[in-house]
Amino acid sequence: MAGKSRLWIVVVSWVLASCAGAPTTVCYKVDPLLKVFPENTAFMDAPDTLDAAINTHVEFQFAIHSSAAVEEFTVECGDLVGPGGARAPSPRCGVVGYVGVGDSMDEPAHDVLRSATGLFPDPILEQESYSFAPFTTFSPWITVYVPEGTPEGVYTAEVRMKGEAGGRKFSFREDINVKVWPVTMRTPDFPNVNWAFDFDGCMKQWNGGVQVERYSAEHEEYLRQLYGMLAEGHQTMTRIPVWDVVGMQKKSDGSWEFDFSRFDWYVKLCEEAGILHSLQVEELGHRLVPLWTSPMGLFVPVEIDGKMTKETYPPDHPAVKDFYSSFIPALRDHLKETGWADRCYQQICDEPIDVNAESYCQTVDLVRKYWPEMKVLEACQTTKTRDAIDAWCPQMNYWHENYDFFKDRQAKGDEVWFYTCCYPHHEYPNRFIEQPLLKTRMLFWMAHKYRADGYLHWGFNCWSEDPFKETVMPGTGTMLPGGDAWIIYPAYRKMLRSIRFEQHRDGLEDLTLLQMLAEKDPGAADALANSLITNWWVYVGNPETYRQTRREMFKALTSHVND
Repeated sequence: MAGKSRLWIVVVSWVLASCAGAPTTVCYKVDPLLKVFPENTAFMDAPDTLDAAINTHVEFQFAIHSSAAVEEFTVECGDLVGPGGARAPSPRCGVVGYVGVGDSMDEPAHDVLRSATGLFPDPILEQESYSFAPFTTFSPWITVYVPEGTPEGVYTAEVRMKGEAGGRKFSFREDINVKVWPVTMRTPDFPNVNWAFDFDGCMKQWNGGVQVERYSAEHEEYLRQLYGMLAEGHQTMTRIPVWDVVGMQKKSDGSWEFDFSRFDWYVKLCEEAGILHSLQVEELGHRLVPLWTSPMGLFVPVEIDGKMTKETYPPDHPAVKDFYSSFIPALRDHLKETGWADRCYQQICDEPIDVNAESYCQTVDLVRKYWPEMKVLEACQTTKTRDAIDAWCPQMNYWHENYDFFKDRQAKGDEVWFYTCCYPHHEYPNRFIEQPLLKTRMLFWMAHKYRADGYLHWGFNCWSEDPFKETVMPGTGTMLPGGDAWIIYPAYRKMLRSIRFEQHRDGLEDLTLLQMLAEKDPGAADALANSLITNWWVYVGNPETYRQTRREMFKALTSHVND
């Protein structure tokens, strides 16, 4: 009732002030699991206090609406102060930006989000000041990190927001409160990988439209920032490129020689960023022709007009045997020399399906002939690959449809990951822009419920030429829904988080806490996951219910602190 009364007071005040000709600017605290659209003007009250474990993140969101254009808007926040004057570092402050989606996703869920303006909230902008059009709602966003050693208790900080609307100054001061539980999250170690790209076009976006020379200081800085974002998202595995990175040359005597120095450059940068607990080596082949049902083949480097490129041949082609009989032993020996062979997963040909499963198996047989112990991790939509795959990674809907098969493979010693890509749609959780934020977190509660061994997503930063205007990859129609191809954004020589990125990271933190609880009380951990997730298509979409369940998780973990 108090929330409704406050809403009516604000609406009436806004109407009266607008009629009088004076600009009116109002501010709400909004649950950060809710997306705020530029046309929104009324909101439910957000929780006054949010829960956190030590070493985890928590976010706060506000919504500001003004009847006049807003200029010189700033947001800042001091340290969080807790019991006895204990402090947590100043939170990170920004404002949520709006992007276009383009073609709306097909086969949407019942809770798909639609925008009257065509604009959706996603990137977290970090600028000295901001400007907004009149009658537009915008959202200051605060990210709190609770570092190691923070004493338990309730911590408070003041968020200070100010600007100018219609020539008149305004300001808001709002408290944020974090309850820190006496639980320290360990470093997340759930195997997960987002494919991150240093394509020329991506680096050009980051460099203000100017092309970056490969292997220059600017290229290295780009990768350090990119890998730093992956580390912030708790990534444990990174996909290392091969083609155009490993030097490949056929000598006059017909033998091959290889130079792995640039391959090692990528590995070293990943190691320094802490995102290489294991590595995935880039795929060795693909479909013979660009058709989903095409048989699989393997890449072979070919020199054309003095420039090395690659062509795809079936596994029984003489050129395949000639090349791979040299390349695979060289790759194997190099990884053994550098100490990475035991932690290496090889990708062979992405996403085999039933109709080309046998040709996929033939490619693996050919490669394994030269490295029998090779571990294969593959995104797949088939169960017919015999023993070609060691770490199965079915698309989430395919995992669901063949769950008993994959449970059996786990029982026999295989790993079973899952992946999201351009699909699944319908009611499955994913991280598309047109979906509620809570769905992104639910991916990792499902990972616990259904005992996944890892998670893969293909698109971390595969930006289009205008990643803020259209987040559907141009030319793909509804195949790659908005946000599928990237979860961070480029700015000039820096990279921006998104509100989806924050929830993806926080979902991995939830999973880590669930795993910690499962080690002490597996029944309690399963009960919590089951209370949020009924099945693959039915799960909690209410942020308040989710937060209550998460609070119960903290209570259960606290009861085991001294075990």
